[in-house]
Amino acid sequence: MARILAKAVNCTNLIDGEPDDACANCVAIREGRALDVIELDAASNNRVDDMRELLPRVYTSASDLKRKVFIIDEVQRIKEGWDVLLKTLEEPPDGVLFIFCTTDPSQIRPAVVSRLQRYTFRPLTVDEIGGKLDRILAAEGRTAEPDAVDLVARLAAGGMRDAESMLDQVLSNAEDPITATAIRDLLGLAENDAVDRFVDALATGDALTGITILDDLEADGRDLVAFAEQVVTALRAGLVRGMTGTAAAGSATTGDLARAARRLSGIDASRSGLGGYRWQLELALLGASAGDTGRPATARQPTALPSPPSAPSQSTPSVRPQAPGPIPRPTSVQPPISSAAAAALPAVGAPLAKDAPPAKDAPPPAKASAVPASSPDDLLARLRAGWPEVVAIVARNPANKPIISACRPAGIRDGVAILGFPEDQPFLRDKAEQRKPVIAEALARVLGRPIGVRFEVTNVALLEPVETEAGDLVEHARRIFEGELADVREIS
Repeated sequence: MARILAKAVNCTNLIDGEPDDACANCVAIREGRALDVIELDAASNNRVDDMRELLPRVYTSASDLKRKVFIIDEVQRIKEGWDVLLKTLEEPPDGVLFIFCTTDPSQIRPAVVSRLQRYTFRPLTVDEIGGKLDRILAAEGRTAEPDAVDLVARLAAGGMRDAESMLDQVLSNAEDPITATAIRDLLGLAENDAVDRFVDALATGDALTGITILDDLEADGRDLVAFAEQVVTALRAGLVRGMTGTAAAGSATTGDLARAARRLSGIDASRSGLGGYRWQLELALLGASAGDTGRPATARQPTALPSPPSAPSQSTPSVRPQAPGPIPRPTSVQPPISSAAAAALPAVGAPLAKDAPPAKDAPPPAKASAVPASSPDDLLARLRAGWPEVVAIVARNPANKPIISACRPAGIRDGVAILGFPEDQPFLRDKAEQRKPVIAEALARVLGRPIGVRFEVTNVALLEPVETEAGDLVEHARRIFEGELADVREIS
């Protein structure tokens, strides 16, 4: 397309704005003989020195053509080199045209894009690609089944160049008439039936069937990466049919397909280590057979702490410890144990319920079974109140201050303090894991007892706010450094 535009601005016999492709200038550009059409690959020529070497050619007049054209491909690979070209792009010399080609315009600086005219090319449809392939086959005197042409057009994913490359590969190896099976064999693709059966096995948890399909594919020399792409395409089509109410008959539901798609999204096609790519596919199958929902661990909701009962309930006698001896288990016809009798029973095997108050007519409980003072709520309240001291202790090392200042107390679960980090800074949690002993020691000093610590990424805006710096700095310093206040003399 860039060469066609170069012909259009240099053609000496334009026809309705289109180059005639017959004049001397058009022929020279088509045959690559035009010295004033300079093509540059930015993938290997993107340094600042490369751009500086280009400037003298920019300010040199055209020798044969009317306008000098610079065609730079893969222009998104240029980074620092734009600083050299910005002024030239803003005020280009007369008779000079720059054409930048890219597949990722988002990687180009906005300052550069603002100085250009942007033309976005859309992918070609399957019918458009198929029509061009039919014309090529007719010109070559070859024949192909409609399914074969449609398969190549769909595999091209909107790119005519890819479609022509695949067709050229097929024409060199297949005999007439060209079939879809022959194309799959040449390109290492699996049959549609194998793809559909693997999708069903992945969605329903039939791991053995899926592994058998992978065995057959490897025995036939199929490319598993290309096969996984076929599976993704089939999954997407199945999800669309399920959402539009036109799902095909089968045992897999739309929810099963969605969970299978989430499991496949974690596969790394570039992995060449232990087990390789096939091992990842097998793990996806095994995850389905084990009932894995495909949800990341960080997305699961934490287990909520049980709320304390408001009063002892006679309908649930099992919450009280039982007396030693062969006491029969309460049944639906057995009268419930009274509150006084239940409170008078000695503790055997398990402590009394911490949050249940004793009955009025019961004797005082023994000291050994008293409710401990440090409940999770009490510990959390003490931790929030002493949080400025935790920040100060950990921040003695200046490298730790950004980490401890960003997190907030999120709760106490099973005797472990949960510290939350902002969702937009998950890397701080990894840094905190490296300094876990220091943070745990600071928590122990503030709470007066050892306690475990766990770090999570959460929405800290929803947590109760805490102070990060103490109000009385002198008193705060005395608590941290455990020192005595000395007189401070003025320096004259």
